[in-house]
Amino acid sequence: MANKPLPTIGVDNYTFFELTSDGSGGAEYGEAYSLRGTVEISPTDAGGSEVFDADNGAYETSSYIEKIGHDITNADIPPEVDALWRGIERKNGVVEVGNDTKTVYFGVAWRILKSDGSYRYVRYYKGSYSFASNVGGKTKPSSGSIDKQTAKATYTAVQRDYDNNYYAYFDESDLPDTVTREELEEQWFSDMNYYPAA
Repeated sequence: MANKPLPTIGVDNYTFFELTSDGSGGAEYGEAYSLRGTVEISPTDAGGSEVFDADNGAYETSSYIEKIGHDITNADIPPEVDALWRGIERKNGVVEVGNDTKTVYFGVAWRILKSDGSYRYVRYYKGSYSFASNVGGKTKPSSGSIDKQTAKATYTAVQRDYDNNYYAYFDESDLPDTVTREELEEQWFSDMNYYPAA
């Protein structure tokens, strides 16, 4: 009897790192930036298979994955994060958006809480963000009730040049005896090249 996957019940510790170099010598990342207020992360991955017919039948089947990445819903995207993701400099704290934006690549990591209380740790090695303006608003209701609003962004992953990998994940239940949960948590969110090896 096959095991059913455990339902996931939460996500946190969304952390991103600017990719500073990516080549034959390896991939290097800048300082970790922890983005607070993660509401939801939804994978955008889509895949399928194609059949090539020859000799009056199926000759070869190839599988593919496309649109690799994720959508993030957050309580807010602060101005400094907005500027980082767009690759622009703030002027005296002001985020000024024009055509002078550039593609900046980031690695990103987070963890997912599963229903048994254990975590799945996820990281994407290289990708860029796209998102609509987060300057919308809505009239405050006269009753004074709080109306929760959120911001959304899309992270589109590309293969890392160094090793052609897109992403990786690791279940806490596979942790070697010689590695503590505390070490895993600390290293996963500070080093994009960390492996929980014995």
